[in-house]
Amino acid sequence: MERFDNTSKNPQSNDQQMVMLDEPPATLSLEEHASNPRFKFFKSPIFIGVLIFFLLLIWFIGYSSYLGYQAYQSGLKTYGVAQGIATAITARNLQDAQSKLTDTKNALIETQDLFGKLSYLSPLPFLGNYYKDGTHAFAAGLKSLDAGELVLSSLAPYADVLGFAGGEGLPEFTSTEDRIIFIATTVEKLAPEMDNINQKLGEVSSELSLINPKNYPEKIGDKEVRAKLVTLQSTVAGMVTSLSSFQPMVKLLPDLLGNPEARKYMLLFQNNAELRPTGGFLTAYATLKVTKGKIEPGVSEDIYTLDSSFKQKVPAPDPIKKYLPLVYTWNLRDMNLSPDFKLSMDTFTKYAKTASEMPEVDAIIAIDTEVPVRLLKVLGPIGVPGFGGKFSAENDPRCNCPQVIYELENIITKPTYEIRVGRKSILGPLMNSMLANIMGSPKSKWPEFFNIFADSIREKHLMMYFYDSNKQNAVEVLQAAGRITTYEGDYLHINDTNFAGAKSNLFVENEVNQEVSIGEGGAVTKKITLTYRNPAPGSNCNLEAGQLCLNGTLRDWIRVYVPKGSVLKDVKGSEVDVTTSEDLGKTVFEGFFTLTPQSVKKLEFSYVTPAGTVSGDNYKLLIQKQGGTQTVKHTISVNGKKAINYSINSDQEIVLPK
Repeated sequence: MERFDNTSKNPQSNDQQMVMLDEPPATLSLEEHASNPRFKFFKSPIFIGVLIFFLLLIWFIGYSSYLGYQAYQSGLKTYGVAQGIATAITARNLQDAQSKLTDTKNALIETQDLFGKLSYLSPLPFLGNYYKDGTHAFAAGLKSLDAGELVLSSLAPYADVLGFAGGEGLPEFTSTEDRIIFIATTVEKLAPEMDNINQKLGEVSSELSLINPKNYPEKIGDKEVRAKLVTLQSTVAGMVTSLSSFQPMVKLLPDLLGNPEARKYMLLFQNNAELRPTGGFLTAYATLKVTKGKIEPGVSEDIYTLDSSFKQKVPAPDPIKKYLPLVYTWNLRDMNLSPDFKLSMDTFTKYAKTASEMPEVDAIIAIDTEVPVRLLKVLGPIGVPGFGGKFSAENDPRCNCPQVIYELENIITKPTYEIRVGRKSILGPLMNSMLANIMGSPKSKWPEFFNIFADSIREKHLMMYFYDSNKQNAVEVLQAAGRITTYEGDYLHINDTNFAGAKSNLFVENEVNQEVSIGEGGAVTKKITLTYRNPAPGSNCNLEAGQLCLNGTLRDWIRVYVPKGSVLKDVKGSEVDVTTSEDLGKTVFEGFFTLTPQSVKKLEFSYVTPAGTVSGDNYKLLIQKQGGTQTVKHTISVNGKKAINYSINSDQEIVLPK
C-alpha cells in the first residue's frame, strides 16, 4: 500500500506554513469596503434620509421641549403674579389691584411670545390643533385682563363706598347715608362702561368657543380636564348674558333708591323653617320708605293682622284641602302656592289689595331668615327695642341653629294662653335695628353687606316683585324675581311644601342623585333619587305642654318639575298616588310623604323626556333651586360614567360631555 505523504504535494514545509498563519490578514482599502455589499447600504439615500429624519426629530423634540419648558415656567410666573390681583382685591386696595393686573398682563404677553415660537407646529395635523387652542387661550386671557382693567377703572368712583383703599380724587363721605345717596345720584353713569366690559367678555367667550373639548382627555390622573373646559366655556358665556342682564338694573337703581321720587316698599318675611313653594310661610311684613337713598321705617305687622282685614271667603285650592288639616278657605298667608314667585305675588296682591290693612307700596321685597342671620354674622349681637335681650347669629344649642332663629320662633310660634297682639311684628323692629347698625358700620364692612345682598338674591333668599312692568322686567332679567324659566335642554326643579309639619325644615337635610342615560334622538331616560334626612330629636308638640314645637313630623307636598312631555315610568316612596300634570311650561310629578324626626325617607322617580331634549356634543341640564332652601348636594352620572358631585345653592346650568 502506498503511503500518503503530505509533503510531497505541498512544496512548503510545516515550519513555513506556521509562519504564514501567524501573519495578519491584509487590510482592505476604502474602495474594497465600498464594493462590499454589507457596507453599500450605509451610503444609500434611504439610510441617509432616515438618519437625517431621526436627527431632525431629536432636534425637533428637544427644541420644542425647550421652548415648551420656557413657556411653562413663564406661565407659572404669570400665575403667581396673577394671584396678586386676588390678594389686592381681598385686601380692598384698588391701586394695588390695578398695578398687579398690569404686571399680570405684561407677564402673560411674555409667556405668549415664548409660546409663539412654537408656531411651526401650526401646520402639523395633530400638534397643530393644540397650538391653535393655545393661541385662543392666550387671546382669551389677554381680553379677560382688558375687561378687568375696565372693571377696576369703573369701580374707582365707588372705591370708598365699596370699602376699597387707594382711590384717587374720590369724595369724602361722613356717613353711610351719604354713600347711598352718592350711589343713587351717580350709578347710572356705569351703564356705558358696562357695554365696553360686556364687549370684551364677548370676545373672551368667542375665543374660548374655538377650543374643542373633544381634543382633550376626560381626565389626567385624577384631575377632570374635558368637563372643566366645557364648564369654563359655559361659565364665560353665562357671564356675558348676566352682565347684559344687569345693565337695566343699573339704569333703574337711582329710581329704586328714591331718586328723584321717594319709593315705598313692603318687606315680606318668609319663614323658611316652615318651607312653602316660594321660600317659606308668609309670616309678617313691614314697610319702608326710601328717599334719595335715605331709608325710613314704616309699619310692622303680623300677617294675621292683614288676614283679619281680608273679608273675602275664597275656597281653598285642592292641595290645601288635601294636605293642610282643617283649612277650608284660602288665606293670604297661604297664597304663595306657585313656585314662581311672580305668579304667587300676582295672586297675593290681587286679594291683599282688597284688605283694609294692606299698605300702598311700589313693590314687595321678600326675605327669609337667612338674610338676618348673615347680616348678624357681620354686625354681631344687636338689641331690638321693645323685645329685650340680644339677637345674634351665634349657635343656640336648644335648636343647633342661629340664636336669632330660635328667639324669633319662640316669640312667634310658642303656644301661649295670653293674647299677644302683633307678636309676629318682631321682624320689622329687628330689620330696623339691623338697618340702623348697618348705617353706622365702618366702610370696611360695606363689601360684606354688598356680598350678603348679592348672594341672597342669587340664592333666592331675597326676591323682588314690582307693580311697574318695566321695573319687574329689570329684576327678572337680573334673575332676582324667583321665576321658573324656559330652557332648551334637560331641566329639574324640586319644590317642597311643609303643610302643618312644624318648623322641621330647620333640621331636614336633602340630597339628590341623578342617573342619566341619553338615547337615540336626544331623549333622556332618567332616575332621580331624593333623600330626606332628619337627624334631630323631635320636640314636644303637644299644645297642652306649652313648649316650643320646632321639630315635628314633616308633611311634605312635593312637586318635581321636568321637561314638558316627559313620561313617568316608575315611582317609589310617595304615600299617595303620584299624579302627572302641566304647569309653567313643564311636566309636573306630584306626590306626598311624611318624615318623622330621626328618620330617613327616599323617593325615586323614573321617567323619559321627549326626543330632542339633548342635542349637540354635550348634555345640558338646568337645575332651578327652590327659594328659602339651603345648599343641596346633587350627584349626576351620564351614560354610566363616574358620577360628579355638585353643591347647588342657586340656579345652575350644568354642561357635561356625553
